[in-house]
Amino acid sequence: MPATARKHFDDDIARAWAIHEQAEDDALGADLARASVAFAVGALDAYLCDAFVDSLARTLKTCRRDGTEVPKAYGRLMMPIGPLLNGYEHRENWGLRMSARALMERDNLLQLGRLRELLNPALRPGQKLWHDLVPQYIALDRLRLTGIRRSAYARLPGRDRGRVRRSAANSVLRRIGEIVQRRHDIVHNCDRPKLAKQRLSLSAAKKMLIDIESFVTILDDHLDQHRLF
Repeated sequence: MPATARKHFDDDIARAWAIHEQAEDDALGADLARASVAFAVGALDAYLCDAFVDSLARTLKTCRRDGTEVPKAYGRLMMPIGPLLNGYEHRENWGLRMSARALMERDNLLQLGRLRELLNPALRPGQKLWHDLVPQYIALDRLRLTGIRRSAYARLPGRDRGRVRRSAANSVLRRIGEIVQRRHDIVHNCDRPKLAKQRLSLSAAKKMLIDIESFVTILDDHLDQHRLF
């Protein structure tokens, strides 16, 4: 991924941590913990949009230059035509990136189930989301994230690892999805989805920030190392 997207995420997640570090164990502290989670999910959303825009724009630029066929998943996308027709005197392919960015302005990627469809076309065979990436999350040895310990995975016979990888990948997406949903509760109803406020300790918020940061760091490194275009 471009250095800018990763730098923005690193800056934004640092701001989320700064909010969390100001919290104390009282009513205001709980709200600061909520604010840190909301900020971290905002950083996640911005990063995922940037990652997709970069993957799509790089792919289209390369296919145009080399005369190769656009991956089917990208060929089906309905992209805004305005930016494609604008003239960019010094950067002839800039319209592709601007059109991809305009596409994302009407959308978000916090629906994590869409990431395979949108990012896999730009990844090499054998390096697809999530089956080929999930061992890196398992290596964190974080039961709440993958549902399995690193040592337990290492002991598995090869025939069982595919099944466990699928289960671990579902666990990762479920965990990050739960954090995203908590952000929605915080932003849209002040963390009161029903009659009473939900409890959120500083330690629980800290774990949410840790998991979001790990999710993006591993994904970003994988996209950078294994992209096709």
